[in-house]
Amino acid sequence: MVNEHYEKTKQPLTYSGKAVERAGDCIRKNIGDYDQAVKIIQSFRAAHICPLTIIKNLVWKEVKKLNLEGKATIVRRLKRLPTIIDKLQRKTLDGKTNNTMKLTQMHDVGGCRVIVDTMEELNLLNDSLSKKTSTHEFHVYDYIETPKPTGYRGIHRVYRSFAKMNQHDFKGRKIEVQIRTKLQHLWATTVEVIDVIENETLKTRPDGANEDWKRLLVIMSKFFAVEEGKDIMSDAEHNEYKKELRELNDKLSVYQKLFSFQGALDVAEIKQKSTASAYTILSYHEEKNLCWAFIFSKTDEEKALAKYAELEKEESLNVLLIAGSDIKSIEKAYPNYIIDTREFLERFSKIVLA
Repeated sequence: MVNEHYEKTKQPLTYSGKAVERAGDCIRKNIGDYDQAVKIIQSFRAAHICPLTIIKNLVWKEVKKLNLEGKATIVRRLKRLPTIIDKLQRKTLDGKTNNTMKLTQMHDVGGCRVIVDTMEELNLLNDSLSKKTSTHEFHVYDYIETPKPTGYRGIHRVYRSFAKMNQHDFKGRKIEVQIRTKLQHLWATTVEVIDVIENETLKTRPDGANEDWKRLLVIMSKFFAVEEGKDIMSDAEHNEYKKELRELNDKLSVYQKLFSFQGALDVAEIKQKSTASAYTILSYHEEKNLCWAFIFSKTDEEKALAKYAELEKEESLNVLLIAGSDIKSIEKAYPNYIIDTREFLERFSKIVLA
């Protein structure tokens, strides 16, 4: 049964590598047949399902070997089409240099998110994965020792599937594995929530996002890092940061805004429906603050991909396709679709009111 499901994940890329590159150029330069380019991109994305499953299983084996399966949350997803298009079209990725990103260079068309409790567990898993031999090559981006200017922290492992083999249908497909602690993940998903409710671009285009929100998140990231022993803060700095957070809260109405957007998705209802599912599509309507979940069985992968493509055409919807049946994992890994900001607000309040 497992092998049968594995075979069904083998969505072949029906276009050449050059055709994929041309599709990316078409989107970037807004030339040629746009609809055909989108069709090719969707095929290219679907061709990541199989290597994504393989890399996820590789990671999960290490999780189990380290006896972390009761603590770690792991969820797979395919990158959203609007995000792919935005990444191709934006003028710069870092706010400084010109964007030369090609479609085949994207690290995270297929992505796997792993959330662990502590820094100790994160380091244990990351070290274990680095020592593991396989047919896949990888490169590690350490955003904990060197955080991004936005305050983002985490470990990104980018795999090139079957890169060590002479030939394979999925040779060279890039799959990104993000490993975060709960605190790092709490920060990162709050960024996504703010982007939704404030119509900001803190995650995708931080150079053009609101400076006050960016400053608040940088400060909160520092507080979280201090708590995990990855940064230091003097008493004077602590008091100054706390004062600044209070001023930002007054200016942005941080607490009121995040508190007002709660419970868009009925998790209890979805849990009952998703027991035997292989794919879940979460569709969030930004204006109505409503979220729907579409559940698909293991045999309905093509239907899931077709529904995903259909929903992505609606500009008012924020759509995500997740591989995995456990809605509890979805609830933990993608709280921005459930609009659950309670824990972040609790920590924010303790800092501001202390």
